[in-house]
Amino acid sequence: MQEFCVKKKDRVELMSMLGLFGLLVSVCEISIVELKSLESIEWSTKIVLAFVGFALSNFLFYTLVPFLLKISGATMFNLSALTSDMWAVVIRIFFYRQKVDWLYYLSFAVVAIGIIIYSTTEKDPIPSPSPEDGNLSAQYQVLNGESTESRNAIPGS
Repeated sequence: MQEFCVKKKDRVELMSMLGLFGLLVSVCEISIVELKSLESIEWSTKIVLAFVGFALSNFLFYTLVPFLLKISGATMFNLSALTSDMWAVVIRIFFYRQKVDWLYYLSFAVVAIGIIIYSTTEKDPIPSPSPEDGNLSAQYQVLNGESTESRNAIPGS
């Protein structure tokens, strides 16, 4: 639905509505479910900076996703999201010095190949004419068992 709104509607309106309703849902959720947890937090500089970093990363994510959806579509976005697990593998290897199974590399290669195949294939099908375009003489394919007489017959006569 977000891809439809990005491609057919105004992107500014989408971001405004997403922010407005996200704020309303978050306030309701915090006041119902998280209020006691929020009151028990001992605020420090470290916690505030972590929260600000989280808020900035979410802001960037929700700001940049509509551009990706407009350019590539939801399928490319979902394929790209599959690569996010690879960041956990990279952190595990380089920061924690842990070994990972060879299947992680295989799965990343399969996802990367899928992204390459999807992004290099032709995605621009011939648009079908619609009555809004003023073209009412669209070509139709004759189905098996259908004849010219049955197509020209008036239903119910």
